Amino acid sequence: MYRYGDGTPFPLDENFIEILTDAVETCTNAFLPLAELDERRERARETRKGGEREIGKLADLESAVTATLATYVVPDKKAGGVTLQVAEKLTTAAKQAVAEAKRQVEARVAQLDGAASPKTAADGVLRALAPFFENHQLPQTTWIMSWDARGVEVAADAIATAGKLTSAYSLAVDAHRAPIRVDTLAENIVVHMMKRGMFGKAKPAPIDLGRYAVVAFEHTTGERVITVKEQANKVSPGLRFACTDTGSTWVAITVQGDAEGEPNPLDPEDVAAVRRLVDATDAALAGLTKQRRLVDLTLSGHPLTGLVEPRLVPFELLTQLTPLARSIRAKSRMSGELVLKRDIGDGRREELFVPRATLVAQFARLPAAYRKPFEDMGISQEETQPAMVVSRVPARAVGEGDGDGDTTLGLDDE
Repeated sequence: MYRYGDGTPFPLDENFIEILTDAVETCTNAFLPLAELDERRERARETRKGGEREIGKLADLESAVTATLATYVVPDKKAGGVTLQVAEKLTTAAKQAVAEAKRQVEARVAQLDGAASPKTAADGVLRALAPFFENHQLPQTTWIMSWDARGVEVAADAIATAGKLTSAYSLAVDAHRAPIRVDTLAENIVVHMMKRGMFGKAKPAPIDLGRYAVVAFEHTTGERVITVKEQANKVSPGLRFACTDTGSTWVAITVQGDAEGEPNPLDPEDVAAVRRLVDATDAALAGLTKQRRLVDLTLSGHPLTGLVEPRLVPFELLTQLTPLARSIRAKSRMSGELVLKRDIGDGRREELFVPRATLVAQFARLPAAYRKPFEDMGISQEETQPAMVVSRVPARAVGEGDGDGDTTLGLDDE
């Protein structure tokens, strides 16, 4: 159990100090390409303004040249003679020169506009945020995970949703590259299905699923679905079971993998066995989400790579962490530090802390606009109120006691 620095219970059973430290690092790295994007945007704006001025001057020049030469261009070409020919050539040349100059100005503006496109920074932001999302989850995160061994290649993916942020992952399947025998997951999984008898009358018959193989599994926020086949490596029929908090259903699967009709309520005597199988499969595949690779991030349904302002994604990440970060600061009671404690049994408790100066050093190099969300989290170096200034014993290795039942874990090197 984790506790605040003042000993009151912390709402998450996670090392939030580590989460916060990694979030500050990864968001700082994400803001760097965004700060560069801002500079490119500013150069593009200035170039666009200058280009508009230049195009205006060129238009004035063209008008002036045309007006000057117009007095030498007469309707009767025979009367104009050589002067008319020269005037016409100069007019045409002037218009062509002005048009080419405009084209060059517009091309330069377009080039800088392209360099200032949000897409030029989006990939860098995604790469910078990947380490955080691949190793941590935000508070109140819900997961959807699927694993499928019915194709040539086993595939697994997951989607995690936390508020406005949704992260998509591909999962490593090294440990589960083949269908899983049911009897290796749970014993005595027997269900009763209607089978046609010798004289054509259908009646329930027990089916031992032990030799069947699990070939697909999906875990959503409200339902878990498992598909089993009679033969793991051969074309064969099977069954699909779906379990929710309120009920369970089954449906037969053809050799082609299609459902035969609509799902049917599972017999009450079979519910417990199927739920044991679903629970065992869920537990066996739970580790897949621990080995994940970030594929994409979306904000309110919009992919990061398509956002006009990619900065909104790291801003949202920090916003979701802000309430807990501020409450940790308010309850740390140690000047200049963010502190959590964890009960480790036998009347002992370990302390985890990070100096705020260590976090500030990460984002201090950023422009003011990108420092603000960190400062809003309460991790800047202003004095903690109320503050308890206590001389600290240097941090020791994990598990090294200090004689009074406490262990100190420091995330700094002082």
